[in-house]
Amino acid sequence: MQTDDLIARLSDGIDPVASGTVARFLFRGLLAGIVASVVLMMTTLGLRPDLAEAIQGGTFWMKFCYTLTIAVLGVWVVERSGRPGCDPVRPSLFLMLPVLAIFAIAAVELLRPGADMHALIMGSSARVCPVLIFTLSVPLLGGIFWALRSLAPTRLVQAGAAAGLLSGSTAATIYVLHCPEVGAPFVALWYSAGILLSTLVGALMGRWALRW
Repeated sequence: MQTDDLIARLSDGIDPVASGTVARFLFRGLLAGIVASVVLMMTTLGLRPDLAEAIQGGTFWMKFCYTLTIAVLGVWVVERSGRPGCDPVRPSLFLMLPVLAIFAIAAVELLRPGADMHALIMGSSARVCPVLIFTLSVPLLGGIFWALRSLAPTRLVQAGAAAGLLSGSTAATIYVLHCPEVGAPFVALWYSAGILLSTLVGALMGRWALRW
């Protein structure tokens, strides 16, 4: 049998995947994870008591925009990772922009005359911040891994890391509603550490959890 004949027989009767299928799977998995993570945050941590006042200040939106930007880019990275033959390198490079921005803001705060460097860096919750972000990311990891298993990732570690990145950054965005910290250095270090922890766990899980 000729190669062309074999390919024709193997592909006979296979319908093309409907447009938007990947996006629908990711949306369902991400939405389920967000709902579960918000419920977990509300029942264990709660909203910060001064949230109505906090949203009127720039610090809240600095944290929110940093984590949300990474989450939006994370959706792009996961979407590319779930398609065989697609390269997620390009969207991954854009992740450097919010990271560079938050560290630049942190540097400006630390270099101000009279700045309390210890307070700006450690705040009052440095020990628990990354752990809490990772904990909130667990339901999101489950939802996004479910979505990826319904797709066709070929680079499993890379896809797992992308899922962890999206989970961690989305969880960090939810955590903003609880966290009272105000320093950009705190956000740059400890929020990023929580997102990185989720990314590493996702990469470790990807090798076996996304296996076909």
